[in-house]
Amino acid sequence: MKVITRIEAAQAGLNRFYTGKPCRRGHNSERLVSSGACVECNRLAQIRLRDELKNYRRMAEEARA
Repeated sequence: MKVITRIEAAQAGLNRFYTGKPCRRGHNSERLVSSGACVECNRLAQIRLRDELKNYRRMAEEARA
């Protein structure tokens, strides 16, 4: 991947940029221009939230039965 700063990516109209440095959790992936957040961290957070919602719905269903 090509190293590009957040400012350069924003000026070019891109959604993501790559610094070449790992995030604080150690992921060496692209980041979002809008927030500077690591794409891999966001992906893992979405998976975690989806699983928590599934568990919540399952528990609610069992409570109704």
